[in-house]
Amino acid sequence: MHSESDLQESGSTELRLELARRLHDGPAQELVALGYRLDELIGERELSPQHRRELRQIRLDLVGVTEKLRDELYLVSLKDLQSLNAELPRILPGFEIELEIPDIKGIESVENSLTILIIEIARNAAKHSKGSRFWVKHRISDSSISLQVGENGTTPISIKERSLGLRLINSQVHALGGTIELHTSELGNEYLIEIPKP
Repeated sequence: MHSESDLQESGSTELRLELARRLHDGPAQELVALGYRLDELIGERELSPQHRRELRQIRLDLVGVTEKLRDELYLVSLKDLQSLNAELPRILPGFEIELEIPDIKGIESVENSLTILIIEIARNAAKHSKGSRFWVKHRISDSSISLQVGENGTTPISIKERSLGLRLINSQVHALGGTIELHTSELGNEYLIEIPKP
């Protein structure tokens, strides 16, 4: 039986997650789209050098605002790996989900970052994959944490695609001092992520 405080905490978490989803799917995507429009204007041949410089500065300012929003999204959506048990079926309805959660309790910042990574990959699969299976596997050594996160869709994905979700995945891995590779074949798409163990 849940206490009143447990219910309040659960409600608060749901509100935070819903806010994070709305920010990600609304303003964050719109900022990225504005950036692409600015890139097109900057590339115009008829643009004067002065206007080109001014637009480039605006573009840099927009990148800064987008990064700040990204940081706020991480804070608002703070969550642990156990939340994936509920999040992944919601993001990937109809998918068979194989979920192996690494035991890294006590390393909250790393756990939150890995959770966000997996959720972003799942969102990308929900938008682009025509697959039916999604998996998360892991291996922990004395020096590193390795994840295999993939889906069996036939739509190839490029990790260099200019989507906010893929940029978030990349930047989050690099912020952890890790590496990420994307293997694409007729069997699906699989991310190989390795970060140093704190």
